[in-house]
Amino acid sequence: MDASHLSPSRERIINSATTLMFRDGYEATGIQSVVEAAHVPRGSFFHYFPSKEQLGIVVIQRFARASEQRQIAAFENGQQSPTARLRSFFAAANDRIIADGFTKGCLIGNFTLQLANTSEPIRQVLAQEADVTIDRIGRVLQAAKDAGELDPDVDPTELAELIWSSWEGAVLRSKLSRTDHVLRSWETRLLSSLLGATP
Repeated sequence: MDASHLSPSRERIINSATTLMFRDGYEATGIQSVVEAAHVPRGSFFHYFPSKEQLGIVVIQRFARASEQRQIAAFENGQQSPTARLRSFFAAANDRIIADGFTKGCLIGNFTLQLANTSEPIRQVLAQEADVTIDRIGRVLQAAKDAGELDPDVDPTELAELIWSSWEGAVLRSKLSRTDHVLRSWETRLLSSLLGATP
């Protein structure tokens, strides 16, 4: 790895940008606000990142890697059945959103709303990361199907897409309502219906 990727200044820039972009959105987060929050000179920003767009891509990728670790931990939990793994993963994700007071949500979803039509490089990264997550969910659903937990006619890939898309919608709605009702209803009603089981 390039030594610049291990720089404390670079890490502070990424961490500060992530906090600000989660809170204020990508468009409202300026380079100056990032360097001030990171306590680094403005020149340091351009030493590590050629543009704000490139920083945004790194923020997305960093968020996705953290999400990946949570997904792997949940989806490979041999102590639970496949459908129970999915329930546990989404319940924990919802818990984090609620604990944050609905101010963050899912960064992938946030950026999709803000940038899918204005930045093609960011759109491509968002699409790639969403596809990776959907593929992981699909593999858990395939395991559930193999274990007889799902209808044999269910297409795991199609169902994974529906679960992820509906959850992103519920997250967005919860940011408007600022209550846990939407997310908990999604867990107990919609997810249970999609998995063909009662909570």
